[in-house]
Amino acid sequence: MIKMKKLILFLSLSGFSISVSSQEILTLDLAISEAVERNFSVKVAEKRVEAAENQIYKGNAGMSPQLDWITNINGSVNQVNQVFVDDRKINRLGQGFSPNTNLNLSWTLYDGRRMQVIYNRLQTQGQESLLQKKLVVQNVISNVMQVYYEILRQKKSVEYLGQIIKYYEERLNITEERWQIGRGSKLDYLQSKTDLTTQQVELVSAENQLRTSKVRLNNLLGTPADRSFEAEYISDEAPIYNLNTLLDQARSSNRDLLLLNKGIELSLLAEQEAFSFKKPRIALNSGFGYSFNRNNAGFLALNQSVGLTAGVSAVWNIFNGHQTQRDIQFARINTEVIQTQKQELLNQLEADLTASYYQFEADRELLNLEQANKEVAEENLNISLEKFRLGASTILELNEAQRRYDLSLNRLVNAQYNLRISELELLRMSGTLVE
Repeated sequence: MIKMKKLILFLSLSGFSISVSSQEILTLDLAISEAVERNFSVKVAEKRVEAAENQIYKGNAGMSPQLDWITNINGSVNQVNQVFVDDRKINRLGQGFSPNTNLNLSWTLYDGRRMQVIYNRLQTQGQESLLQKKLVVQNVISNVMQVYYEILRQKKSVEYLGQIIKYYEERLNITEERWQIGRGSKLDYLQSKTDLTTQQVELVSAENQLRTSKVRLNNLLGTPADRSFEAEYISDEAPIYNLNTLLDQARSSNRDLLLLNKGIELSLLAEQEAFSFKKPRIALNSGFGYSFNRNNAGFLALNQSVGLTAGVSAVWNIFNGHQTQRDIQFARINTEVIQTQKQELLNQLEADLTASYYQFEADRELLNLEQANKEVAEENLNISLEKFRLGASTILELNEAQRRYDLSLNRLVNAQYNLRISELELLRMSGTLVE
């Protein structure tokens, strides 16, 4: 139904793995497929497309003839009392029965092209509803990807906190051992225990945030809130984009821009429809009828007729208080308004897309720096921990090394997430997230 175009399969958070044999693996592609299939907003948009397409037929534009069958059956009972000048009298109870049936055909032959304009409008409205559906799908996919990336960020934070806690546990063991044998102070031991507890609190909070994000994703996918799954890390390479190519794609594929184009088309059609009222309307009218009348109380006991009629009628409005001209002027003004809105959106889109492109390039460079910084901070922590174990450094030096390592991991996770979101914005604004 919908072809995805390069769904940002990049930026894997390499590192530590967690056993997930008992949990479902939910890939990004699978999450997107489930959202498109089950999301309630998408279902509503699909129904609106179906409703709009059901309106696209020539009869709805007045192009088809109209055929009516009209049948009447009447009966009567009459008491007739008549006295003539020659003293003749008639006293009679009469009964009447008069059924009749008619087939009437009316077919508009010409109305200043109004029928064709209406048909074109119905087609354009169908195309507009399809674009609106694609915009809904794009927004749903964008939301799914953002939440999925947030899950990956929190998942990696949980894993990093697990690694950090191991360093703090090792530090606690060292300070406890030193305190027990009299080579260190109890203050160092208590400080190490407090710092370990702080990290454990951070881990509990991160795990809860991860669970909450999974609930949000399940809601977007239309699946049970307590569904258990494991998000899968995705590739670690960010594609190379060209700004001019992205701008060209945005001008031709951005959903909001395409909707404004359809708005302009509809406004131009409204102008043509209003102008058609200046032209005459010519219609073919035909009828076939049968009538029967029987009445034993009148002069005619039986009257029966069968007939065919045909004719052409023409109507041309000469003056209607300038209403037609005002409708034309209103449609023209509305077209100019939408064209101005389109130009405003285009200018804003080019500015936002250019800024997002520069942000994406900056985020790519920041990620490379943070990856290198994480390696340096980890090596520095390992050296500081070994020196502390050997008694060649103080706990303050180890604290600083741990703080820098904590900060480097947090910044790395954020850099990976920011790059994902930056690319998502590029694809969304350029209109290439969904075809």
